Amino acid sequence: MPGIPAKLAAFCRKGAPLTGSFPYFTAATAVVLAVLQMLLLLYTANGRGRFRTGLGEGTNPLLLRRIRMHGNLAENAPIFLILLGLTEMTGQWAAWVPWLALAFAIVRLSHLTGLAISAGPTPFRFVGVVGTVAIDICLCVLLTLTLSRDTHWLAALPHI
Repeated sequence: MPGIPAKLAAFCRKGAPLTGSFPYFTAATAVVLAVLQMLLLLYTANGRGRFRTGLGEGTNPLLLRRIRMHGNLAENAPIFLILLGLTEMTGQWAAWVPWLALAFAIVRLSHLTGLAISAGPTPFRFVGVVGTVAIDICLCVLLTLTLSRDTHWLAALPHI
């Protein structure tokens, strides 16, 4: 591999420390979240037509809540899916992956419910926010444990 340091090229020829299997739970979760995202997009678009606001939220607080319902999922789902996919691909946390995927879907639905109820604080929004952060931190911890156990990948790093 021209232009790649020798240790990195050797590492790539050996293969990455991943199992190489397709991340089925992550894919299934991505489908569910994508459908939810599209439903929220349609809900927001309907609100734009109903409240005659093509851009921004105008002066309507109900439209702003619809926009934030759509936006909050769009902001949180991608990093979760990346973390979940990487965790699943390690093959070391198979029992955790489906439960974390289910928990994420539940806490995001809780957050949507809270926003649908009120623009102010609600227990549903609290569960949604705290649950999302806790799940992402859990996935980060699992990935950190994996990286700390399988240190052979460190040999591919350039020495400075």
